[in-house]
Amino acid sequence: MAEATVVVMMAWLASLTLLRKVESPPLWADCNSGEFPYSGICCKRCPAGSRVEEFCTVPHTQGKCEHCIDGENYTEHDNGLEHCLPCIDCKPGYKMIAPCTREKNTECQCNDGYFCPQGCEECVKCKIRCPEGQVIMENCSATTDMKCGPPYPEASDSSFVYIVIGGLIALVLLVFFMLICCIIYKRRKSNSAMKKENKESRDHLIPDNNENVNSTTEATAASQDRLPETEERENLEMGRREQDYVLPNTPSVSSSVEVACSNGQSSGRNDVQSSNKPAVRIKTSRKETLEKVYFQTKDIVGSDYWNTFMRKCGLSHNDIQTIKHDYAQHFDEQQYQMLRTLRDRNGVVVAFDKIFASLQEMDLNGIYENLINELKSKDLIIKETED
Repeated sequence: MAEATVVVMMAWLASLTLLRKVESPPLWADCNSGEFPYSGICCKRCPAGSRVEEFCTVPHTQGKCEHCIDGENYTEHDNGLEHCLPCIDCKPGYKMIAPCTREKNTECQCNDGYFCPQGCEECVKCKIRCPEGQVIMENCSATTDMKCGPPYPEASDSSFVYIVIGGLIALVLLVFFMLICCIIYKRRKSNSAMKKENKESRDHLIPDNNENVNSTTEATAASQDRLPETEERENLEMGRREQDYVLPNTPSVSSSVEVACSNGQSSGRNDVQSSNKPAVRIKTSRKETLEKVYFQTKDIVGSDYWNTFMRKCGLSHNDIQTIKHDYAQHFDEQQYQMLRTLRDRNGVVVAFDKIFASLQEMDLNGIYENLINELKSKDLIIKETED
């Protein structure tokens, strides 16, 4: 009996040893994202809106998937479910805002005038009014009740007014600052242009060596002797206009100079160039030719004395600067526009009168003679008489 027991025990131990050597498949596998374990292997999930109809037999593959039925069941995510989830019906006090589809469950919401906070079981009726002394801060919604609070303080309105006023003041100050900057800039620009113009005037008023200036002493003496006769010539300037636009050096000027000479002033000085020049009268019938010669003055006078010459003719500093600014890159056009302005204001005959008077005043005798000769060549002089 004891031997039989020993044999049975040994057989049992042997069977246990054999069973330990038999390998069984794992019940749970370590699967990748998007997979699920089944019978020790990993299968790919079925997409949302479907379920697993047949599981895979090859690891890391997808079995057979079956679509859920719209309005009956659904699955919202990728899954390994054998059955779709059933759609719910909205409970009493709720209304449906979106029907059930195979990828999304039915969406329900409390009826109007009710709300359901997070995790509630039943809809709760919203407040219909705020307590006395409070105002509605936020209306009732599907998830929150009406919110009440104290009215906005009146100070907020005044704060807004202060902000608006402050903004307007800042804007006015900005505009005022910009205006001041513009004025300063224009003044500096004008002063710079005036200094440049004055420098040009001083340079242009210095006579060339070819204009009968032998020495500084002679020029000083001539300028001192010229003063009485210059005043005489200015007094006669007004009367000259009444003599049918006769150019400078009319007989009346000569007779006045003779009177001056009889009072002890020499008539041989070079400063009184007008007393030695004949009187001329311009034809006005050939206006087109006359104006052509008039605008040729810019070529005859040239550029060396031009700005001073135009001021002597009667253009203001502002006239000259405006034209120079408008035609900054074209000096020839500047000269043309200055002559045109002079003609438009005075007429071509009076403009010639001013030109001849200015040439004499600046002692530009050669230019004076060239302009006379140009008028003669065009047959624009009616008569020429000597004193």
